[in-house]
Amino acid sequence: MGNGRFETDPVQAATANVPQVSGFRTRGLIPVFLLFLLVPASLPLSAQESFLGDLTGPWQLLVDDHLIEEKRGVVRTWHPLEKHPANPVLGMTGSWGERRTTPYGTVLPGEDGQGYRIWYDIWDGDCHNFYATSRDGLHWIRPRLGLVEHRGSRGNNLFFHRTRLDHMPQIIHTPWEEDAARRYKMVNFDFRADVPGRAVRGYWGATSPDGIHWTETPRNPVLPDPGDVGHFLWDPNRRAYVGYTKLYAPVRGYRRRSVAISTTTRFQHWPPAELILVADEFDDRWVTGSGQHTDFYGLSAFPYQSMYLGFLWIFRIVDGKNDGPIFCELVSSRDGVTWDRQEGERTPILANGPPGAWDSGQLQTFNHPQMAGHNLRVYYGAFDATHGFQRGDGAIGLATLRKDGFVSLDAGSEGGAVTTRPLFGLEGELRMNANAGGGEIRVEVLDGQGRVLPGYGRDECRAMTEDSLDFAIRWKARDELPYPSEPRRLRFFLTRASLFSFRAGGSVRVADPPAPLEVFYPFESSRGDGFGDVAAADGVQPGRRHGVLAIVRDPEAGAGGSSTLLFPEPGPGANRLEVPGTLHLGHHFTLAARVKTQSRDRMRLFSTHRGSGSPALGELIFDFSPGTGVLRLIVNGQEVSAQAVQFAGGMYHHLAATYDRGRVHLYLDGRVVGSGRVLSGSARLGRDDTVVEMFGPSDATPLVGVHLADNLHLGADRGGTFVGHGWESESSNRHQLRGWVDDVLVVKRVLDAEEIRKLSRRSQVAG
Repeated sequence: MGNGRFETDPVQAATANVPQVSGFRTRGLIPVFLLFLLVPASLPLSAQESFLGDLTGPWQLLVDDHLIEEKRGVVRTWHPLEKHPANPVLGMTGSWGERRTTPYGTVLPGEDGQGYRIWYDIWDGDCHNFYATSRDGLHWIRPRLGLVEHRGSRGNNLFFHRTRLDHMPQIIHTPWEEDAARRYKMVNFDFRADVPGRAVRGYWGATSPDGIHWTETPRNPVLPDPGDVGHFLWDPNRRAYVGYTKLYAPVRGYRRRSVAISTTTRFQHWPPAELILVADEFDDRWVTGSGQHTDFYGLSAFPYQSMYLGFLWIFRIVDGKNDGPIFCELVSSRDGVTWDRQEGERTPILANGPPGAWDSGQLQTFNHPQMAGHNLRVYYGAFDATHGFQRGDGAIGLATLRKDGFVSLDAGSEGGAVTTRPLFGLEGELRMNANAGGGEIRVEVLDGQGRVLPGYGRDECRAMTEDSLDFAIRWKARDELPYPSEPRRLRFFLTRASLFSFRAGGSVRVADPPAPLEVFYPFESSRGDGFGDVAAADGVQPGRRHGVLAIVRDPEAGAGGSSTLLFPEPGPGANRLEVPGTLHLGHHFTLAARVKTQSRDRMRLFSTHRGSGSPALGELIFDFSPGTGVLRLIVNGQEVSAQAVQFAGGMYHHLAATYDRGRVHLYLDGRVVGSGRVLSGSARLGRDDTVVEMFGPSDATPLVGVHLADNLHLGADRGGTFVGHGWESESSNRHQLRGWVDDVLVVKRVLDAEEIRKLSRRSQVAG
């Protein structure tokens, strides 16, 4: 039956009556003859490349433009997962009588390459963690494990129990462990209140020889206090464990669920998580009523082929409190840290079912997909009720997708072309995953200057005219790409065809990566409306005006221009200039501007602060006080201040701040006036407007750097009403800038002292 049956699995039958573990404590010795059944065959230490669930490979997906220099006549199409007609494949009927499956867990293939194993949880007022097996991934057996007593019996498939709130089992296969008892790892969320007033929440670790019998790690929790949703896995690219967890951050007027990351090479020691993903304005495009907004409930991300993909759980809060549907969108990354969102309308990769369907209310994907032949299998849990309802039926379903079939570049009958950037590592056979049935695809090879290599032209290429996951491209006299002595380009010509991915060697990389973010606003009125970005190597980020701002002529603006940006006396709203594209500042950045003001009060230069309460995760403040002579940079709830220096009135001063992997320097008129260090981790926003600090040691290198909850704003906090968990606050807008600003610079690079001195020399103009 699709809902699963409660039976005795042959392997588990041999161990069902063996004294084992109840709440992780071994009660007896395992008979020697059973060790063969309980412990997987040992794998060599080099087996890191063959762990269960590994989806990495040499194929290059086209989900973004990372490899692409030019597209003509093609469109990018996003392909949703296809739900299996047998869904739900595992429901909560049978001896339990409940259907309250929570949509969290892990699926792995069997160690012998046959069948599947699933670890999942159920909520019926308490959390319960279960195990089942299947030979085809559709029909599941729930073995009687005899490990955990429930309702007076051990005749169930509970595989462990710690407290009434432990849930979300994340299982990681690590066959290279020399200690056979630790070749499976588990991370799951728990909330313990053993001592009144000293509750401990976070992720607990455990190890196992077989994925069934578990021993807690000596130090728990291994990752304290992030949100109660998280996905954990082994990343073979980093040779490290990675966890994607939920954190709360102040994002555009709301305390929102967001996504953070933690990585470690030591399973028992995880550093505090750092923010990586927040909801943007387009996520709120559906909002029609007060209080409605979008949260990110979780991210199940994983290394896939030569990059990273993730299923982002979109939670649309329709009642302004805690109710609404949850569905999944695809996100992509080249490093697992900085994530790109889908283009266009962001078609869900996995959408809610129609009204009344078993998955109509909310759905969330399991740990990571599985490769089954030519298709990917994605297991997901779902409810027929939305998040705010306390009752609803839940079950587990299956969705599938063509291998690498998340996104395609498509051309019609008029044809199109896709040209890559210069790439290192193009060698051997060129193979494609594409559908050219009814059309064709041809490929030519170009040198670094864009010239077609002899023998590798379009007309010499044998056309692909079929639908294939692994088609070998040939030229008339060539079966392989030329020796990679220099970077090459590939140009794909498509007619009535779809290209999903290609393979050309084991390590393809871009020879000339895109330029880092650089924004420069000189506010010269001759350039459109005067808010244009003149540093265009990375693209253009024109300023977005909010409130009352004006570009005025100022003969004292300095060399290179005669106009400046005027911030008038504050009105009822915040006067500010938004700098697009500045959410992820990363490990290295510089903020700078020239300022002239008559006020002696503290004023914001750059800010993403909500305007009320203590600064928190995702917020940045760079401000100054002419009256006290103090500059400040506040990042992630931590302040670095300058020594008091004199601000002369009536003249421009150049202010700058640099961030270099946590190290901060503050400059006034080209001189360093302060420095300090910002710790990695988080200062997340609590339920009651307090800030909960979870920082790493002072010598720890940040993994993420600085990721903001909103774009940088020049001249003021974002302001307005801020809504938390049952509370609201209103911004006072009391730190708005009043005066003139010019030569605003935001660059993802640390300018050295001499570069900043050169910038500052333009500021020495008397008023």
